[in-house]
Amino acid sequence: MSEAIDSRRLGDSGLKISVLGLGTWLNFSTYEDNLPMVAAALERGICHFDTADMYGALPGWSETLLGNTLKGYTRSAYVLSTKVHARVGKWPNDAGLSRKHITESCHKSLTRLQTDYIDIYYCHRFDPDTPLYETVDALATLKNQGKILYAGISMWPADQIKEFTRLAKQANLQVVANQVLYNTIQRPSREEIQVCREEGIGLVAYSPLAQGLLSGKYKGESAEGARGKIPSRNKWIKRITDNPDKVKALKEYFQLCDAYEVPYVQAAMGWVLAQDLVSCALSGFRNMDQLQDALSAYPYTLPPELIQGINLLEEIWLDAETASI
Repeated sequence: MSEAIDSRRLGDSGLKISVLGLGTWLNFSTYEDNLPMVAAALERGICHFDTADMYGALPGWSETLLGNTLKGYTRSAYVLSTKVHARVGKWPNDAGLSRKHITESCHKSLTRLQTDYIDIYYCHRFDPDTPLYETVDALATLKNQGKILYAGISMWPADQIKEFTRLAKQANLQVVANQVLYNTIQRPSREEIQVCREEGIGLVAYSPLAQGLLSGKYKGESAEGARGKIPSRNKWIKRITDNPDKVKALKEYFQLCDAYEVPYVQAAMGWVLAQDLVSCALSGFRNMDQLQDALSAYPYTLPPELIQGINLLEEIWLDAETASI
């Protein structure tokens, strides 16, 4: 029998999430396609499912699909997260982190997800137009109403994270997660990691395979139908492939994996899960084959020398980030 996926505590909270999570950013398509993936994920112990109000072809699309897919499962079996901030309508208050938008968006998300509560409600980006105390107060109200259990942030600057958590503590609101772009060639700032360490915030690493680049599927012959070959959908991949320094780091990653005879997916997932504060690697699998590739590589055990070698790629990554500013 295949080994079940482990779970880890999220930050300093008592909440446990599976070390491999299922995201719904660009991959969710139809109920018929998603149902087998969700069933296979839960069978192996993947209990964390992540979405956002703006994911999908239209706002709310992915939330609706995820809600339809999960409705047959016991609510205690999974940890559900969604997000608020992005524009989801034409009116002035259809975006941001105001009390009005957070409240309205949460109620819509609950309806689409067909649930009474959201485990982790993320502020998807920092909103400079809304006072932080207003955002915190809105989230605390939702928590007190039982509509959200924990708060999270995603891709916030370090100083805003610190102030947000200070205000949250005053409101008895637990900030448990920071969802960050984190893989061997794209990493959060050291300041961001440090403030999360100080505040007891766990990291949920999204895109651990760098949009599939770290899986090796774009090496040699192009992958037919892959996102990286579709001009309308590959702008995030091009942020890597159009940067010579990041391409260099990617090539060195492959060389390291080959030298230690470790499959690329196993190395990418194992490395990010070996990083300080990381509780979960969140991936958006487009089909069952991609999910099975990740599951077959579990438990992602890596030689310490390989982890150290990939750690050193940060020097190239820092050069790349400096060059892109």
